[in-house]
Order: sequence, then C-alpha cells, then structure tokens
Amino acid sequence: MKSHPKQKLKKEHRRYKIQNKIKFKQPFLRFWFRYIYPSQELIAQGAFEEILDFILGDLENFVSFTFEELSIELLKEKFPSYTSSGSYWDRKVEMDILLEFPTGKRIVGECKWKNSKICKKTLTSLIKKSRIAGIEADRYALFSKSGFSNELLKSKESDILLFDLEDFMEWSQTSAYKKMEKIPYSFSF
Repeated sequence: MKSHPKQKLKKEHRRYKIQNKIKFKQPFLRFWFRYIYPSQELIAQGAFEEILDFILGDLENFVSFTFEELSIELLKEKFPSYTSSGSYWDRKVEMDILLEFPTGKRIVGECKWKNSKICKKTLTSLIKKSRIAGIEADRYALFSKSGFSNELLKSKESDILLFDLEDFMEWSQTSAYKKMEKIPYSFSF
C-alpha cells in the first residue's frame, strides 16, 4: 500500500483514528499555544514578520472556533431549558452545534465565519448531516458573520433560526450577558 514512509494512504485505505486533543477554555491560552508557543524559536531570532504572517494566515480558523463557542452560548441564553450543549461529530458527519432538551427536542446548528452570506445550500447540508447522523432535529440554527441570502431571509419555515452579528451585538447589551461571571485568566493547571 505504501511504498515510502511519508507517502499518504489513499482515503479508502485509511482507518478512522481518534487523536488526542486539548481544548483550552480561555481564548488567550488557545492563542498562546496555537501561535506563540510553536514560534518560540522564531521569536528568539526576532523573525516577527514571519510570525505575524503565520498568525494572520490562520487567524480566520482561530476566530471561527471562538464564533462557534459564542454561538452555542447565545443559543443557551435563548433556550435556557437545554440539558446538553456542544458540537457533534462521528465518522460520517460533523455539526457545529447540538442542543438537547428534556423533552427530547433538538436544535442543530452551523456556524460560518466567512465574508459571504449563507445560502439555502448550507441549510440543506445541515439537514442532510443531521439525517445521516440519525439526529431528528426540531430546529436548525444558522450563524453567520456576513448575513444570509434573500431566499433564507424570506423563508417562512418556523424551524429555521438565523443569527448574524447584529444578534450578537444585541445579546452583548443584555443584562444576562453583562452578569456572566468574568473569570480572570489563571496560569495554574
């Protein structure tokens, strides 16, 4: 199958493998271990332009993960009776958001931190993913940095929830958000 140690296996020959990962709750630590720690040698050499290029080249990915976390928090605020929240993934699909309620109802969601509007294709894909995963969703939540297509905005379907940056701005002004416990960064492990 492999003729050279660095040769990648064809997709059909690869085995599913769970990798160990660490998820830092605090964005500062996530930033530090994603960008600063691996760049220690470049920092010592004073290669700051190279480090900046490294960070800016990947910053959208970093921010998109934080956007997913905030999206889950916003949903939890809007639907406080949830019993579990987070993302969902298995061998076949990955969904950014899965909220479950004591009644058995579920909300699945997709977050897009991109410079283009979300269109109906994203919703269709989310519906398909939930079916493949065997998750019966009662509502579908879409979160977008750049808004939504006219088709989605004009949709009359009651099971679709649309959130954009204006919703996050409104949420940040609510007393519930302002009362959230702000824990200072701690470097103890």
